[in-house]
Amino acid sequence: MKGYPRWFVPLLIGALLLMLGTGLLLAPTTLALRTEFTLPWRLPGSGRVMVAALHAGAGFLLLLVVGALWSVHMRSGWRRHRQRASGLLLSVLLLILTASAVAVYYAGDETLGTIAALVHLSLGLLLVGPFGWHWVHGRRVRHQSHPPVRAPRVMPHRSATAHAPRTPASR
Repeated sequence: MKGYPRWFVPLLIGALLLMLGTGLLLAPTTLALRTEFTLPWRLPGSGRVMVAALHAGAGFLLLLVVGALWSVHMRSGWRRHRQRASGLLLSVLLLILTASAVAVYYAGDETLGTIAALVHLSLGLLLVGPFGWHWVHGRRVRHQSHPPVRAPRVMPHRSATAHAPRTPASR
């Protein structure tokens, strides 16, 4: 991405994949505790705490990365009218995910906490599609408008003596 260091995009993708992976590991427990579903597999207690902490830490990292995206990528794309719909959808989904994460932990009412957990789980899974589309479509548009630059064709080099000026002795 233009305007960001080389490590930025791998950090973004890594944070998103870590969020997705840990979220998928926590999903069976969330469904079992919040909806009383009987599921054949759940993380054990100690593993659950560690994965939940990793999920929360990755969430904070993702918030930092999205904040950095706001400063250049989002504002520039908005001004240029590029991918506004998918960018806006991603921004709204991330805002709701952030608010629902806070509500999962701090909602006083159990029903509100359950709703927040289910919204958080659903939107976390839903985010994969719009992000993938935004990424692929953005790369496709960028490559169509700016085709890869080819190196100039290099002519074979002639020896230095072929270009040397003729002296009276060489005639």
